Amino acid sequence: MSELKDNRKKAISERDWDMAIKYGEMELKQDPQSVKVLNDLAYAYFNKENYDQALACCDKIHEVIPTEDLKVLSNKYSMRYMRYNEVLGEIYYIQGKDKEALEIFDRLKVLGSYFSKKYILTAMILIRQKNYEGAAKEYTDMLTNCPRHFKEATNGLLDLVDIDPLNEGTYAGLFKAFSETTNVQSIIANYESLRTKGKASEKFLYILINLYCCSGKYEEAMQVAREEIDKQPGNPYLHVFLSKIYRNLKEYPKAIKCIKEAIKLDEPHEERYRMLYDALTKDLGTYEKELIDSIKMQIKNKKCSDAIRGAEQLLKITPDKEAYQTVIIKVIEKSISIFLEDGNIEEAVKLMDRLTTLEKQYPDVPVQIEEIKKQLSDKRVTVYENMISGKELAGDELNRVRYELANIYLTEIKDDDRGIKLLQDVTEAGGEYESDSHYLIAQHLLKIKDLDTAEKHVQKYSALSCTDDRVKSKMYDLADACAEAGLRHQARGLFNKISASDSNFKDIKGRIKTINQPTGSGREIPEAVMVVDICESSRMMDLYGDSATYVIKNALEGIMYPIFEDKKSSFAKGTGDGFLVCFPNSKSALDAAIQVLESVNTYNSNVADGPEIHLRFGIHFGEVRVRPDGDRHGTNINIPFRIEGLKEDDLVVVKDGISQEEFPSIDRIFITEALHNDVLKKGNYNIRYLGLFEHRNITGMHKIYQAMTGNEK
Repeated sequence: MSELKDNRKKAISERDWDMAIKYGEMELKQDPQSVKVLNDLAYAYFNKENYDQALACCDKIHEVIPTEDLKVLSNKYSMRYMRYNEVLGEIYYIQGKDKEALEIFDRLKVLGSYFSKKYILTAMILIRQKNYEGAAKEYTDMLTNCPRHFKEATNGLLDLVDIDPLNEGTYAGLFKAFSETTNVQSIIANYESLRTKGKASEKFLYILINLYCCSGKYEEAMQVAREEIDKQPGNPYLHVFLSKIYRNLKEYPKAIKCIKEAIKLDEPHEERYRMLYDALTKDLGTYEKELIDSIKMQIKNKKCSDAIRGAEQLLKITPDKEAYQTVIIKVIEKSISIFLEDGNIEEAVKLMDRLTTLEKQYPDVPVQIEEIKKQLSDKRVTVYENMISGKELAGDELNRVRYELANIYLTEIKDDDRGIKLLQDVTEAGGEYESDSHYLIAQHLLKIKDLDTAEKHVQKYSALSCTDDRVKSKMYDLADACAEAGLRHQARGLFNKISASDSNFKDIKGRIKTINQPTGSGREIPEAVMVVDICESSRMMDLYGDSATYVIKNALEGIMYPIFEDKKSSFAKGTGDGFLVCFPNSKSALDAAIQVLESVNTYNSNVADGPEIHLRFGIHFGEVRVRPDGDRHGTNINIPFRIEGLKEDDLVVVKDGISQEEFPSIDRIFITEALHNDVLKKGNYNIRYLGLFEHRNITGMHKIYQAMTGNEK
């Protein structure tokens, strides 16, 4: 008997099913009720696909040990000899007896991590029954209870994404899997890389969006969803995912709108989306009621700030709902009354300004603004000025007061100088109100036609991310003001930025079309702008006397102007120690610079004991504004001045660029990326990449190149 047992166990371990059956049947003749022998025979017959014999063995075991408590049985016979249950479940699964199979697999779950197929096959049955949520739960439970089978569970979840892309349980399971075994952020980075390269399948796009959501990174999830919707506007699943993001942000109207779009795109499966729609409308109603009840309680307890935030949130849900517009106005009016009763004039003043804004925003809602103004009289300016001079405020709180006081000076009292000074203080301090202050300064300067200064503030505001509706609206108004003032290139840039974020915003498409049409006024034209500077002119005056600069400049004019004329320059003027010259195209400008530098090198070779000429060039291509007298101005005039004077300390060393030790100091021609790209295929130039530079009052890092002539020092 012992020899037969050893042979059976050996055959099972070696997966020799024929020998296992041979020795098992021999043992069974000696002990027909041996649970262990019957278990191994059932397993061997199953692997030989002799399901009838396998079932017979399982039935015999149930006769011997009728109890269904597998925990008790495993303690008695050991875990190995519980395998007959898995065999029985698998046979039922193969035969399509789903109910019986599910009962077996459910019973096996008390055994913990053993017999992992109980999860996989349960999931497969549930998929067959189209119970995808249940299938996702099985794979997720498998991750927890059978960690050694992580790969099988994860693959099951990945397959579920293909079967049912809208199953939230699947994505929660995948997030759990990635969180427990690796760095979720590295998975996200890999998927983003695939997406950037256009190699991400729809499955991985769906997973990426939901991984962002599960990580609480809703802005990133929204960006991916919106970008992919732009590429696949007819994909209903992407609209559902965007709805999910809005739902998490409690922006229910937007979420509902997305579901409506999904229904429109996939009408045959409207029912599945209708469930999501109903859940959202229910959530919205519940959330609105909670907010309203909370607002009432907060006002009753004089928690005015909390009540106002609640009213703002209520209005954010449905901005056009007049009832909610009334709520925020009445909450603010009540809050002002509370502050006045308590003698808190400062807070009352702040809210009065807010109420003035709301009165203009919601003209159909009655506001007691005049009555409140009488109560506050002229205390607003006094309160604000005292708050500033008292030096009790700092940071964003101080900047908020400066910003609101500036608004009063600019719109009511008409003390523009004080108003602009306050806004400048805010921009220098930075913080939450910096961008809005740049906006107000730019608007004011555009009205008084101080275009050069206004342009700097426009650029600062244009650096904002254009995703928020409030920013888009302000950016639109600023673009409108730029167009009106003649800053067409700035208006164009702002309109294009808004369009890139939201192509359906207001009449943005029409505005871009209009701004791109030629004006016929000649006020703005594309030109290559060259700035030439004489190096070390002050030192030459010290060495050779005051007349040295004049000698050099006269000699230089004699060299340059014939070249400029030959290259069809459109404008030229002196700039003290240098020259500003414009050309109709990039090639003419670069050819002129190279020819000038070569001619100067020839001139220097004939100088015996006098001063030599050494130059620095900065060249850029872009649209410039032309004054009535022909003079040029604007950002694209400022840029070549910036790059002409770059120093080695300004260089940000990058791959494929140069080191600071290689940085040329004189007899050099620096060009911008815009000019480099424009001349790239228009001539046989020797151009090298230097690296990245920042330019004063010009946002961002900029690539700078050098046109090589062989005369650099």
